[in-house]
Amino acid sequence: MKTDQLYKIMQDIYEAAQKEREETSRTISEMIEKAGSSVPFVVQMLRRRPDVCIPTLIKSEALYKNEEPLDQKTSELIAISSAVANRAVYCMNVHMERALCLGATEQEILHTILISSAICETSAWAIAFREFEKFEGKGKSKKT
Repeated sequence: MKTDQLYKIMQDIYEAAQKEREETSRTISEMIEKAGSSVPFVVQMLRRRPDVCIPTLIKSEALYKNEEPLDQKTSELIAISSAVANRAVYCMNVHMERALCLGATEQEILHTILISSAICETSAWAIAFREFEKFEGKGKSKKT
């Protein structure tokens, strides 16, 4: 596909989203609900800006549904790990459910949570310990 063709497609999507904001918003929700999912809060908010929502959904579809280079189950396990790291409870629930539907076992999900949590823990330590080193030896010792 040539650059000018791609640009034209992107411009057409943007213009359509702007002209039919309410209808586009309603259609986005209907598509998600028809697929058997609830409409995530983020998408509910992005529906106010279909010109931003549509590309975001296209990106998500490309990342989660594409089987190359990772299968969908692995992609969902990564999403769980990221949700854990970001403390995004709703995202954890959505991606755990999707991972189960894609064949992940409860043990695989639990292991994913443990790995993500371990990285978060050591990351917090690394930051805090570096800051602590700046103060080390500067404390006043108490006289008894």
